[in-house]
Amino acid sequence: MKPPCELVVSKILPSIRAAIVRILVNEHKMKQTEISAILGITQSAISQYTTSTRAADEYLYRLFPEIEEYAREIADKIVKEGIRGDQISLCIPCMSIRKSKKFCEYHKQFSKLNQCKICYVNSSSI
Repeated sequence: MKPPCELVVSKILPSIRAAIVRILVNEHKMKQTEISAILGITQSAISQYTTSTRAADEYLYRLFPEIEEYAREIADKIVKEGIRGDQISLCIPCMSIRKSKKFCEYHKQFSKLNQCKICYVNSSSI
């Protein structure tokens, strides 16, 4: 069994990061090298996010449309306030998604579990 936090780290957070990168490139016309320096990730990773070869799970984006909302808020802060990657808190998006029933269902599917309430049990202690 994979715990919910592992699912967040392997699927949700990369999806948020990818959405941030796509918004910065496509809407704010930022260069990959500039985004790389701001987020503290490689230019190669930026390229993979923009070409959807990394973190391109469309099902995940449909299941959690709030990923786009959080990414847009963060991209706006990067552009308007000049925040950098180490100043970005993903705790609020993470906790919000983790506490949802649809995340619990996604976790069950991902972990191939039928009877599991770990997301509900642990969300009260977040």
